[in-house]
Amino acid sequence: MVDILGKERLEGFTLAAVHSNGKPIPGTEEDYTCDTLLLSVGLIPENELSGGMGVEMNRVTSGPVVNESLETNIEGVFACGNVLHVHDLVDFVSEEAAAAGKNAARYVKDGRRSGTGQEIELSAVDGVRYTVPCTIHPDRMEDTQIVRFRVGNVYKNCYIGVYFDDEQVMHRKRPVMAPGEMEEIKLQKEKLMLHPGLKKITIKVEEA
Repeated sequence: MVDILGKERLEGFTLAAVHSNGKPIPGTEEDYTCDTLLLSVGLIPENELSGGMGVEMNRVTSGPVVNESLETNIEGVFACGNVLHVHDLVDFVSEEAAAAGKNAARYVKDGRRSGTGQEIELSAVDGVRYTVPCTIHPDRMEDTQIVRFRVGNVYKNCYIGVYFDDEQVMHRKRPVMAPGEMEEIKLQKEKLMLHPGLKKITIKVEEA
């Protein structure tokens, strides 16, 4: 493990290995220079910087509203991990970080990707509190788009229902769903491209 030592330095920061008791080990210090250091501490998203930039926030997650590329409403600004929403597995954080980094690099290299302009809203209702992402552009997404969400109560012997506008396209049984466990569904680009007029994807809890 490493620890950031409490040294006030305008030009950077210092990292050090720590003992099992959390105390820094003398002689293991490494100095790094930087102009800005952002720390992610705790689980509740802290978005003072994002809010100051004018990034649109989700009132449920306290994190940014993002599209399929994890891009916010400000072009070229991407979000992932616990700054976006609270995760229960570090694997999900790593996956999002890789996706956000890939999309950010693509943006720097190529600029905004052109496309058909079709934007699909993801609607969380009937027990589903929110979704990440909140919107999807099918022509910009990968072959498979993961949509993560949390429910607002404990549900047993229920179903996750997914609708393309008013058409049910998924009805997956779940023995138990609880607010403390993140859920996910996967959307296929091939299927979405077959619905050029699709405006809304609704995700809901349906009891047996």
